[in-house]
Amino acid sequence: MAPFEALYRRKCRSPIEWFDAFEVRPWGTDLLRESLDKVKQIQKNLLAAQSRQKEYADRKVLDLEFMVGKQVLLKVSPMKDKNLSYEEEPIKILDGEVCKLRSKEIASVKVQWKNRPVEEAT
Repeated sequence: MAPFEALYRRKCRSPIEWFDAFEVRPWGTDLLRESLDKVKQIQKNLLAAQSRQKEYADRKVLDLEFMVGKQVLLKVSPMKDKNLSYEEEPIKILDGEVCKLRSKEIASVKVQWKNRPVEEAT
């Protein structure tokens, strides 16, 4: 009895036993044809799985309806030639204070920005 069989009480499955020694294996164009058939089958399986996932996701998507007066967050990605950004310009400083730490003093100011109301000053 082999040591593996004594320890695990079953035969050892090595790669040598996976194939029949007298099996005729294809060579040349037969091997290529079989490989291409397997690749096509894998592609079919992947497309089927992808379409199943798409159907599942499509069922989960709801049609959105917006009411007048509701706030909506829109995500906009700028186009390459269009620059949709603008620069904020400070108008005046509304308030200022200095916070004292042990060894540092940190100044903070409240600034009113152009095109913004006073309530939105930072």
